[in-house]
Amino acid sequence: MRKLWEDFVYRGHLNRSIKPEIQEAWLRSREYGVNPHVRSGTQILTSEGLAKLQQHNHELICISLPLMENLYSFVKGSGFLVILCDENGYLMKTLGDEETFELANRIKFIEGASWSEEAMGANAIGTCIAMDGPIQVWASEHYTEACHPWTCSAAPIHDSEGEIIGILNISGPVEKVHPHTLGMVVSTAAAIEKQLQIIEKTRGNAVMKSLLEATTDTLSEGMIIIDTAGKILKTNEILHRIIDKKEHELAGKDISEVFDNRFFKEISSSKANVVDKEIKLKISGSEGQVGVLITSKGIFQHKKKIGKLLTIKEIHRVRQMINEFSGNQAKVTFRDIVGESEKIRKVELEAIAAARSDSNVLLTGESGTGKDIFAQAIHNESDRRYKPFIAINCGGIPRDLLGSELFGYEDGAFTGARRGGTPGKFELAEGGTIFLDEIGEMSLEMQVLLLRVLQDKEVVRIGGYKVVPVNVRIIAATNKNLQEEVEKGNFREDLFFRLNVIPITLPPLRERCDDIPRLAEYFIEKLAMRIGRSPLKVKSAFYETLQQYEWPGNVRELQNILERAIVKCTGKMLGPEDLPADLFADSQTATEKELPMKDEIKRQALVQSIKLCDGNYSRAARHLGVSRSTLYRQMEKYGVR
Repeated sequence: MRKLWEDFVYRGHLNRSIKPEIQEAWLRSREYGVNPHVRSGTQILTSEGLAKLQQHNHELICISLPLMENLYSFVKGSGFLVILCDENGYLMKTLGDEETFELANRIKFIEGASWSEEAMGANAIGTCIAMDGPIQVWASEHYTEACHPWTCSAAPIHDSEGEIIGILNISGPVEKVHPHTLGMVVSTAAAIEKQLQIIEKTRGNAVMKSLLEATTDTLSEGMIIIDTAGKILKTNEILHRIIDKKEHELAGKDISEVFDNRFFKEISSSKANVVDKEIKLKISGSEGQVGVLITSKGIFQHKKKIGKLLTIKEIHRVRQMINEFSGNQAKVTFRDIVGESEKIRKVELEAIAAARSDSNVLLTGESGTGKDIFAQAIHNESDRRYKPFIAINCGGIPRDLLGSELFGYEDGAFTGARRGGTPGKFELAEGGTIFLDEIGEMSLEMQVLLLRVLQDKEVVRIGGYKVVPVNVRIIAATNKNLQEEVEKGNFREDLFFRLNVIPITLPPLRERCDDIPRLAEYFIEKLAMRIGRSPLKVKSAFYETLQQYEWPGNVRELQNILERAIVKCTGKMLGPEDLPADLFADSQTATEKELPMKDEIKRQALVQSIKLCDGNYSRAARHLGVSRSTLYRQMEKYGVR
């Protein structure tokens, strides 16, 4: 080996200094145990192995081949080979003159042969891989005798992460070597790397485009991207569904050509962003309009505005979501109504028949008889069951606010009005049912507005002028005799006729005493669970006592008293002793006006409730299960102060 090294040093006879990288390559070659006297390649892939290698590096070969051909055009006819290797030094593709190929074949310098340092010692291909840099290896600088007639110039090819994925090499006769040869190889390798980066970036852009399209199509709202001139660049599937147009009908068009709204004619020049602006979307060439909320926001690149993003949400879908989150849904069905008495069964049949029509319903009956329960059941039995059910207490909202609650208001309609305005209950209940409880408490002014909605099927927000069509079924309820209120001038006759299409009167609890035990059993189970009590047993006397009471507050009062009894009970069985004795004591006195016994019981219940609540009328009303306005009327009726 020492002699070999001396021979190597002697090979500097042409006044060529020995390069440090060549010295290091020879040292490595010696460590690898490479035989310097071999006269041909020793590690060669089978044809199947070569095919597999070329297939694995198909993209690199396809990208490199045109550039290799360009490089070969400079050395064609001068005895050079242009060679592409993989990262391990296996020759994958060769170009060259026919005579040069014959010389290369003699030393097995062919496709599929390994020219790594481990296989052939120091050579341009293997040493380029080892040092990860360009190198030119001249004649006897090669470690093995097979390569001595050649001068080779090689440069690595890297991927985007800096890893070697291939080697570009030029090999030719010693006498034809030129110092510029390595520079040509380095430039071509750099061009291959650049081309790989472009393709990778293009592929990445294609992936990002696919991801963007997939993302935009999964949005729950329509999307339009326009440039600064108003030209449509991108839309998504949701928008196509909303306006019933395909992507090819929109791409490249000016947005003002697609929509007739003035908003879109000014959108390009407008600098301000818009958030949830409510408009009726007018599509060019179509008579239909779609109620939407539109938001626009500028798109910037390097602080320069390059376009706008518009999102479009269908109002009815927004309201549906609001109703779901705000609980504007009916929860009760006819299966949830407890009672088997003849009167309650008759009312149920009437309500089921009403549900199968779309006519307005007027529920009448005393407070606490379950008018709200029947309203929900009618809605859930109707074709509108999957739409909103919105209840509003006409007697529980101040008259000045009831209009804005029902019909909504525009921005600036009154002091304190929410910016941008807000829709009313009729708009929110679109397609569904609106339950107007205590309709008898509505002022005459509001009755006029409500009548207009019933007649025209449209609303106008307070402070606004735009007409909003509404498709809503009305179920109204009252504990008053509206016919008498009409005669007194407190209720409009034309509105009464509009509401009273299907009248249903709910019986008071005292007229369905047979249902009291079953109702009580149902409420006791539910209340005990809510309060956290273990299941309670009930004495028969408990039910008997309940059936003897007149129940001025009806089912609501029954529920409240049962809750008090459960809380009071310390054992595991409810008995009459757990009921409020003062409410059920037999009255031995008569009023100065000699009220009938039934009225006296009601009067005593009022007095005792107010006394128990320390004169707080609101608490007394809740105790009895009636509204405060009903409490006041009963106090006036029975002379209670």
